[in-house]
Amino acid sequence: MLKRYFTIIDRYISKELLLTWLAVTLILMLILLSSTLARLLGKAAEGAIPGDAVWSLLLFTGARYLILLIPLSLYLGVLLSFSRLYKDNEMAALGACGVGLMSLYRPLMMVVIPATGIMLYLTLFLMPWVSQQAELLKSEIENRSELTGVTAGRFNASKKGDAIMFLQRQSEDGSQMFNVFLHQTNKKTENKLLDNIESADLAKRYKDDSGRPFIMFENGQIYEGEPGTSRFRITRYEKKGIYLPEQQATQKISRKKAVPTIDLWNSDRVDYRAELHWRLSLPIGAFLLAVLALPLSYTTPRKGRYSKLALAILIYLIYSNLLGIGQSWVEKQKVPEWLGLWWVHGFAAILIFYWWLKRAGGLRQFVSQIAFHRAKSGVEAS
Repeated sequence: MLKRYFTIIDRYISKELLLTWLAVTLILMLILLSSTLARLLGKAAEGAIPGDAVWSLLLFTGARYLILLIPLSLYLGVLLSFSRLYKDNEMAALGACGVGLMSLYRPLMMVVIPATGIMLYLTLFLMPWVSQQAELLKSEIENRSELTGVTAGRFNASKKGDAIMFLQRQSEDGSQMFNVFLHQTNKKTENKLLDNIESADLAKRYKDDSGRPFIMFENGQIYEGEPGTSRFRITRYEKKGIYLPEQQATQKISRKKAVPTIDLWNSDRVDYRAELHWRLSLPIGAFLLAVLALPLSYTTPRKGRYSKLALAILIYLIYSNLLGIGQSWVEKQKVPEWLGLWWVHGFAAILIFYWWLKRAGGLRQFVSQIAFHRAKSGVEAS
């Protein structure tokens, strides 16, 4: 059925576009995921996050990266694909066979329209869910005890910075810790600090009948006193249990990026309306950038396929920054809500028209190409 409506050239170019787009997306994702994984592993080594949460955080972060990368990867994929066709003189051969610039938009739309539809679904429905799950996971990590992220073989500082804990080793499930050292500094008066140094051969984690966690130290000693003086008190014990400080639950999702799109649509809050405009701008921007990439990709065999890459990235940075500025202006009510981010897309449309005229050789030549394309389509239809 497709062969009836699309020529061999259409299928060839659309396949080239699709493969290049997927390759660019894969490369960009590997770069971002590798840096994110290194950062998460560093936080896990520092004890800032538990080790079992690294892969979950990486999964949610990677899903968000993938959604945000689609406009850029599609833009660069279209640009590199047509630049290669220009470099290898394939575009010259197509032009000699009567395939003009307008005809190239048919294979381009075969890739861009489905990609825009997928992007629309991802930004409106999947991305809020991913952000919500990431927020819930971060809240769960914050609600855990500080001892959850303790790492054996290193000094682990508390969040408040008033305690340092060291353990030589621990069991695989983390329920038992061996050769534990704990140093706490408590403010006794305005000018005096009371040091509390404790060591134990074994420490075990338990929960009481109500589910509150506590830790049991065995065969330990406590040294209490003022630093710089000889006034210390030493206490030895066989077993000592202490309750862990309770964490205040923070499961409320407050970030607007995690709010479902239907709630944004029904809300009258200005920041929610700005978030809705931003979500809609991602698929629209992906479509406009892909349309712009075709006339922008023109090059010569001597210049190479990467000659327009720097200019293309500069245009993308300006466009994405304008979207961010526009969203901030909507939140601050510097622009009307009905205008939203459409003025940014209007600038992109003007830029597309400019490059079309530049590529076509002027307005008259551009109009003649459109007329020729319509006449050719009418002949093929008949």
